[in-house]
Amino acid sequence: MLLSWDITLGLMLIAFALPFIFLHLQLEAMRRHARHDHVEKEHLRHLLRELEEHVQKDKSRILDALGVPFLLLRPSGRLVMANHEAGLLLGIDESRNANLLLVLEDSPLRHLLEQAMRAQEQLSTTVQVRLEDGEHYYRCIATPLRNDDRHIGIVFHDITEEHRTMVIRRDFVANASHELRTPLTIIRGYVETLQEDPDSAADPALRRRALTLMQKHTDRIIRLMEDMLALTRLENEEKGYLRQEDFDLSGVVEEVCLRLDGLMQQQQAALCVNISPTPFLLHGDRFYWSQIIFNLMENALKNNPAPGLRLEVSAARSSGGGARICVSDSGVGIPAEAMPFIFNRFFRADNTGKVKGTGLGLSIVRHAVEVHGGSICAESRPGVKTCFRISLPGEAVR
Repeated sequence: MLLSWDITLGLMLIAFALPFIFLHLQLEAMRRHARHDHVEKEHLRHLLRELEEHVQKDKSRILDALGVPFLLLRPSGRLVMANHEAGLLLGIDESRNANLLLVLEDSPLRHLLEQAMRAQEQLSTTVQVRLEDGEHYYRCIATPLRNDDRHIGIVFHDITEEHRTMVIRRDFVANASHELRTPLTIIRGYVETLQEDPDSAADPALRRRALTLMQKHTDRIIRLMEDMLALTRLENEEKGYLRQEDFDLSGVVEEVCLRLDGLMQQQQAALCVNISPTPFLLHGDRFYWSQIIFNLMENALKNNPAPGLRLEVSAARSSGGGARICVSDSGVGIPAEAMPFIFNRFFRADNTGKVKGTGLGLSIVRHAVEVHGGSICAESRPGVKTCFRISLPGEAVR
């Protein structure tokens, strides 16, 4: 009977303990499962972070591959994303989602952003921005996106060179028209006088004077047109018009001196030619090299009409296999404030009175030197020495 009770008590204890044992096992299983889930979640979080980093890198690569500044904004002005070019242009940290209306409060681009946020359709405008290397012009295209967040995408295209070209062409046309108008007006005046006044036409002296002046101004028009055509051809990127040949620079200088001999004698100018070795062979278009030397020498003579000018043309080999050519004079020189502009079309650094010419000579010189792979610079000490120095690469020298 006692044994039976012990068995019964044992069974009762076992029955009482089984739920706790089962519960403990379940708790242990849940803990193991929770730990496994935590590991899985951490793994998923790690994968998600890696994915986000890859997406961010890919997004940055794509945006930077655009090659132009790009912004994506919220209607409030807060930055959603931008590429590195946009950060440089705006002077901002493109990785921060700042409100650009506040960041660019003192910038001329703020007005552009405000316009873009108000626009219902695509907006295109031009904005001028001052950067470290000078003024730049951008064509900005702002496009409202048809998504739930109503984002605005803005792309900036740098049109600085296009704008400069447009300004140069506009100024060229204006200056050319001005230069042509004067001689044409004079010629027309004499033609009308000879037509309307028979006595003037019958007077040999008056007729001779009128014809002489008309021929002089006709020659001026022809020279201007020739210079304009030469400059237009030189500015063309295609170099097929160049006649490539080997020639002696000394012979070119000699021919130019013969052309300018009358003017040099009239002004009692002294010329020194120092070219070594002889022959000094160059490879290029002999005609344009004749224009280079002629324009530089004529420019010196015309800007220094007073007697006694000393003019020098020199050439020597450079250490790198190229050459250096200098045309210098002892005249009045070029004012310091004019130096940055002397190679511009129609610019005249005129400190000797009205200098006759087309105003295209030095511009032709610069372009002719550059199409031969060289460069030209000028130095001037007024009253002492003014020198135009040409540097040529080895392929232009024989």
